[in-house]
Amino acid sequence: MKTKTRLFALLAALLMLLSVLGGCASGNKETTPAADPGSQAATTAPTSPAPAQTTQAAPAQTTQAVPAEPTTAEPTTAEPTTAEPLPRDPVTGKRIFTDSVGREVQIPDEIQHILPSGNMAATFMWPLCADKLASLASKFTDEALKYYGEQYRDLPITGDLYKTGSKMNVEEVARLSPDIIIDFGEPKDTITEDLNKLQELLGIPCVFIEGSFSNSGQAYRMLGRLLGMEEEAEAVAAYIEDILAQTDKAFETIQKKTLATASKTDGTGAGCVARGTYFDEIWSYMGINVVEVPNGKMYGSTQVGMEQLQTWDPEYLFLSSSEEYESVMKDPAWAELQAVKNGNVYVSPNQPQSFVSYPSVNRYIGIIWMAEILYPDQFDWDVKAEIVKFYEMFYHCTLTEDMLSELISGPGAMPK
Repeated sequence: MKTKTRLFALLAALLMLLSVLGGCASGNKETTPAADPGSQAATTAPTSPAPAQTTQAAPAQTTQAVPAEPTTAEPTTAEPTTAEPLPRDPVTGKRIFTDSVGREVQIPDEIQHILPSGNMAATFMWPLCADKLASLASKFTDEALKYYGEQYRDLPITGDLYKTGSKMNVEEVARLSPDIIIDFGEPKDTITEDLNKLQELLGIPCVFIEGSFSNSGQAYRMLGRLLGMEEEAEAVAAYIEDILAQTDKAFETIQKKTLATASKTDGTGAGCVARGTYFDEIWSYMGINVVEVPNGKMYGSTQVGMEQLQTWDPEYLFLSSSEEYESVMKDPAWAELQAVKNGNVYVSPNQPQSFVSYPSVNRYIGIIWMAEILYPDQFDWDVKAEIVKFYEMFYHCTLTEDMLSELISGPGAMPK
C-alpha cells in the first residue's frame, strides 16, 4: 500500500493521464465482432518497433472428470530449458526485460501481482499465471465462473487500457500497486508513448507482449521468460504450434469451404466479419470468407444486405448466439441460402470464452471445432477430448461430463 502522500501525487497527475489515454481511446475502434457480441480487442494497426529505450519504474471443480484421451494434437513434451538470466541494470541492479516494441523495462526479481491491461491480456496470461492476477478488466458472469473458478469472483475491476467505454481506472490501479502491468495483442500506433507515460505516472513497470493468431507460441515464450516460467510456457507454446502445424499440413491438399459469419440478423441482412479485417483471422484461415467488401470495419462487423448474402451464398454460416440460430432457421429470407437448406448453420460454444472470438488464444480450440464441422474426414482429432484438454491447459478447469455436455449441446454447437 502506498503512502497517502504518493496517492495524492498520483491523483493530481490523473487528469493528465486521462487526457492522454482518452485521446488514444478515441482513435481506436470499438471491438465487438459479429461472431461474439461480448468480445473485444485491445488493438489498432501495427507499427514498426520503437528504438530500444531503458525505462525504470519509480520505487515504490471436481466430480466425474472426463478423461482426455491421447489424440494427434498432443504436443511433444517440452524439454527442460535453461534460459540465460535477464541482464541487470548496473546502477539499480534490477532485471531488464525488453518487450515486443523494444522498450527496456526494469522489473523486480519476484513478480507476484500482475495487472492485465484488458480482457485479451487476461485470457492470454491465464494458462501461466491466473493466480497472480491482481484484477480483471471486467467482471466474470456467473456462467463463466463455473469454468474460471469462484475464487476469481471478487477480484477488483480496473477496466481496459484501450477499449472505448471501459477506460482503465488509474486510481484503482494505484491503490492495488501491482508488481507489473502487462499489455498483450497487436501493437497500437502509440503503444510506446502510452506505456511510458503510464509507467512514469504510477511508478509501476509496464510491458507489451505482441501476440497474433500465428505467433502466440512465441508470445508465451516471452511471457515465460518474464515470469521465470520457461518450461510451463514451452508446453503451451508447443501445444499451439502443433495445432497450427497439423492444420497447415492438411490445407496443402484440402479445398477450403466457403463461409460467412453473421450477427444481429433480420430479414434485411446482418452484421458480418469482412475478409481481411482483424477479426477475420480464424475465418479466412479455416475457410474462404465470402464477405469481401470495400472499407470493411477492421474491429467490428460490417452490415451486409440479404440480397448480397444470397449472391455470395456461402456453404456454411456461423452465428453469434442460439437466439440468432432460432431466428435464422425460421426466417424465409435466410432459407434461400444453401447453408440453411443443408443444415450447415453453427453457433460456437461460448463459455467462458467463445471458441472463435475475441481474437485471443481461445481461438486455438476453435480451429479444432471448426475442423470437425468443415472437414470431418481430414483430421484425426477427437474434438471432445481436445476440448477437455484445452480447458485443463488454458482455464485450469477439469470438465465434468455434465459441463462438457452443457458446453456443446446448444443449437448448432456440433455437427449433426
